[in-house]
Amino acid sequence: MKLLSGHRAFLLQRLSAVVLLAGLAAGALRLAFGSPVTFAQWQAWSAQPLGAGVLLVLAVAVLAHAWVGMRDVVLDYIHPLGPRVALLGAVAGGLVFLAAWTMLIVVKHAMAA
Repeated sequence: MKLLSGHRAFLLQRLSAVVLLAGLAAGALRLAFGSPVTFAQWQAWSAQPLGAGVLLVLAVAVLAHAWVGMRDVVLDYIHPLGPRVALLGAVAGGLVFLAAWTMLIVVKHAMAA
């Protein structure tokens, strides 16, 4: 059985969309009904374990959603095996780079506080 078959990829994309929608809704509600947030308050929140964890969960959801979307586009439109594998590798490499960069930023910021 493939690691990311069509059904599993569908479920991963839908799950990541739900996580992103929850994060977007929470942020929109906070902006609409909460007091204005200063940059210092945002930094303090994101340096706490809960804030850093939320940011990392949202980043993972974005990256998973992007992977499934790009994977589907490549599989649908790039038919020769060589270019398909190369492009999927480039997409995966780019997303792994972004994941590492995001984790570095969030963890470094949380450790500095």
